[in-house]
Amino acid sequence: MKKLYIILVAAVLSLGACEKSEFQTEGDFFHLENKGAKMPIWVKGNFSSEVMIVTVHGGPGDSGMEQHIAPGFKLLEEDYLLVYWDQRYSGMTQGHYDLETQTPDQFIEDCEKVVQLLQHRYPGKKLFMIGHSWGGQLSAGYLGRDNHAANFKGWIDLNGSLYGDLEAQLMKNYVLERVPEKMAEPGADQEYWQQMIDWYEENPNPKNYSDPEPYWFVSAVGGDVYDYEAYQEIAPVPYVELIFKSMFTLSYYVDAFYGSDTYGLWDDLNYTPELANITIPALMLWGAEDGIVPAPLADYVYEHLGTDPSMKEVVKIPECCHGPQNETPEVFYQEVSRFVETYKNQ
Repeated sequence: MKKLYIILVAAVLSLGACEKSEFQTEGDFFHLENKGAKMPIWVKGNFSSEVMIVTVHGGPGDSGMEQHIAPGFKLLEEDYLLVYWDQRYSGMTQGHYDLETQTPDQFIEDCEKVVQLLQHRYPGKKLFMIGHSWGGQLSAGYLGRDNHAANFKGWIDLNGSLYGDLEAQLMKNYVLERVPEKMAEPGADQEYWQQMIDWYEENPNPKNYSDPEPYWFVSAVGGDVYDYEAYQEIAPVPYVELIFKSMFTLSYYVDAFYGSDTYGLWDDLNYTPELANITIPALMLWGAEDGIVPAPLADYVYEHLGTDPSMKEVVKIPECCHGPQNETPEVFYQEVSRFVETYKNQ
């Protein structure tokens, strides 16, 4: 049995070695080294396009390379040049773990250097930035400081975080509004749903990052993915290809941000003041049913942005939660490309 297992593993490994995928053959792959972190950057898509879209992934602690798997981003790659990069302590980034560099300000500095490197390697490209979830918060902090926004034609805030305390309360409202409906369903486990009500009574002011319970509750009431079966069909994760035929490593599945001692550093973030400094065109693109970063935050961002009302808008996609790029890829593509085409020459 042991010998058979070894043979099977060897067969899979040989298959991965013989067949190369797009992860190994397409685009430009390089690294940015800054303050102990070696961060991978993957540029792929339509190299003849004058437009370059810089993606900023969520988490913190997720992977920018994973964004490429999303069918919505694949559609964008047909028209534009896309940039995927892993932030420090995320995805495939290498380096030394140091709490002194695990700060939001350091992530903003890294973002700044990524953009500078891209401008050096690809001069003349018309830049747009799209930040998803935590990436929305990071991109807001980056764009709202030191006139960074002047480097970009526009910003797409995709279900993006911004203000931790506000979001935690919006998540609380989202859950508590839906729990009674769940309790009223035939055969509902009353004790299961009551624990959510009890938890919020004991924790009326939860933390946005270091308290995991609200995220469990949101998932339980269906606020992370609107239709999970459809999601699995539209955007399946190719684990075998990722592990055996790509530049991904198993370290991708290890999140350096686990634990209150690390996530806690992010709880008090509020980049509302930075929004006033952002005056470029902006699209707040949201899943209307998102419970992780609830849709009312899109309106909050709109209200506090320094952008003229004629150049900013909120689009909420029906029957979609936290990942429009996966759940409703066609709509995601249409809205982003419409925005890019509108403002790329302004």
